[in-house]
Amino acid sequence: MFFGLIFLAATAATSIPAAPEPTADALQSDLQTAFSCKDIDGRKVWKGGLAYYIQSFIYDDETSDDAANMATDAVLPADNSRETMQEFEQACLTMAPTASTDN
Repeated sequence: MFFGLIFLAATAATSIPAAPEPTADALQSDLQTAFSCKDIDGRKVWKGGLAYYIQSFIYDDETSDDAANMATDAVLPADNSRETMQEFEQACLTMAPTASTDN
């Protein structure tokens, strides 16, 4: 009986499905409303509701002058280490939008 309870608890704990990854459309929409954060290693960073975003690497023959066509990468907690996520949290900590208190 005792063994059966342990097995049942272990099975229940491992059968919980992980949260689904956001779709590309959802991430694109999220990026449109994301707010700017401090740069990381010279790359622009934004924070959205679903993910952090970072400007893709720019190679020698490319330019980043066209902000509308700037390539970005989504940074999701499930795909990155805790240390990486802390770096993004710190970059966005002091840049978070604040609610207006004007009456």
